[in-house]
Amino acid sequence: MNLLLVEPTEVRAGACILEGHRATHVREVLGRKPGDAIRAGIIGGGTGTATVVSDDGVTITLALAVADARPVIMPCELVLGIPRPKVIARAVEIAASFAVQRVELTNAWRVDKSYLTSPKLAPAALAASARLGAEQGATTHVAPIGVSRRLMELLDERWPAGGPPGVRLLAHPGAPAIETVLAPGPAAVTLAIGPEGGWIERELDTLVARGFRPVSLGAPILRVEAAIAAALGQLVLLQRRPG
Repeated sequence: MNLLLVEPTEVRAGACILEGHRATHVREVLGRKPGDAIRAGIIGGGTGTATVVSDDGVTITLALAVADARPVIMPCELVLGIPRPKVIARAVEIAASFAVQRVELTNAWRVDKSYLTSPKLAPAALAASARLGAEQGATTHVAPIGVSRRLMELLDERWPAGGPPGVRLLAHPGAPAIETVLAPGPAAVTLAIGPEGGWIERELDTLVARGFRPVSLGAPILRVEAAIAAALGQLVLLQRRPG
């Protein structure tokens, strides 16, 4: 935990009371005692410090000193073919640690049907993974996570044929390098990464027809979680460079 996150509704007169796993983490993992300070932030707001006022072994009372500011959100929406259940949490955590604007998990041809019934896709489980990722990335933006049972329904709703233009990228081995397709600068980007095994040709053709441009991240063919980290890292660099 690189940033302790608290809900706005938990703050009363500049103080917050922790219990459960967060109190245990502060007490046992971080080793904080009354008088000690930790880095903290309010979800959707600013960051600062939280000083331990008291700890009765069950609850911890914190005094917050947090700036009134909005989080910096990476201008990227990630569309991700649903990976294996044991990878779902890691994939969401990685994406959330970059403070991406949103993550859309979608079914695809190479997604095993059993994945769609995994408890890892339950809203509470996805929200918990997004929060862990935000704590790791030290951001107060907890990325919202959507789940689509059909790729075409997602595309028709969000990126319909003939809809408004936008910068949309499609990660695919053998495509042109991402830096040759995406111009440097802080443009908002939608990035689609397929499931294990990638998108099938019909899905690729459909995505291209909806304005997604194929790009590659280099020679290696990566696992989903590695591809997410590599792609977002390259996007951060390109968005940071002046146009």
